[in-house]
Amino acid sequence: MILELLYNGRIYPAEAIMSQDERFVKAEANVNRMYEELHSRLSEPDKKQLEQLREVMYESQFYSEEEHFRYGLTLGVMLMKEIHEYGSRYFEDME
Repeated sequence: MILELLYNGRIYPAEAIMSQDERFVKAEANVNRMYEELHSRLSEPDKKQLEQLREVMYESQFYSEEEHFRYGLTLGVMLMKEIHEYGSRYFEDME
């Protein structure tokens, strides 16, 4: 049951969701390839700065994904609430 998994801390959407979309996989491969190419040409201080940039970008992406998750979940709950409150009106005549 989802409530049990949530309560016991066994649901990790940020870690469990990995897009299998071909476009995403291709884009990620391109990012990694370009990163490695640039990294290999840089001096040691520049490599460290590039790695710091990557870490900050990952952190920023995490917060953005977290906000998208909140928005999507909130929208879904609001939709369920609306359906629950108003949906039965459409089927009253069927009873």
